[in-house]
Amino acid sequence: MKTSIVLILMLVASCVYASSEHGEGPIEIPRSVLYQTINVLILFGGLFYFLKSTVIKFYSDRKSSFLAAAEKSKSAREQAEKQFVDIKHKIDQLESSTDESLSRARAEAADMRHALAKEAQEMAKKIRHEAQETAKIEILKAQTHLKEQLLKDSLEAAKKILSRDISSADHQNLQTEFVNKVQAVNP
Repeated sequence: MKTSIVLILMLVASCVYASSEHGEGPIEIPRSVLYQTINVLILFGGLFYFLKSTVIKFYSDRKSSFLAAAEKSKSAREQAEKQFVDIKHKIDQLESSTDESLSRARAEAADMRHALAKEAQEMAKKIRHEAQETAKIEILKAQTHLKEQLLKDSLEAAKKILSRDISSADHQNLQTEFVNKVQAVNP
């Protein structure tokens, strides 16, 4: 309402100023302009009277929706900042733990390498020992087999010689002597 009154006063003042420059004397406002001004004032007054509450409600609703949107954006911004700080903290933790994890993994790898090397050495030692024992057993078997073969061959040769060249008395003496020697070897 105040703005419309101020606007009308400015309009009237500009009209007065414009007419005073022509030097005509007192200003006479034509009646049609006066009626039009009154009609415009009535129109604005009626619009103001009837639409005042609607316009006020529209702008107050718009203000409240803007305030609600501002609050939502403020809370979203705060939440985003909080998430940013959390993510940054997690990244910092990951970066700090990366070096630690790498050093721990390297240490574990070195320990595993030493353990595997030690285990391989022990296994090689065990295999070497088993091979030596197996070789000893095989040597003993071979010696035993050779002794048995030598005895068999000796007995066969002795039988041939005894059956051809020796008399029964010599044969008796040799058998006794052989039994004595075998008994001496195998107590």
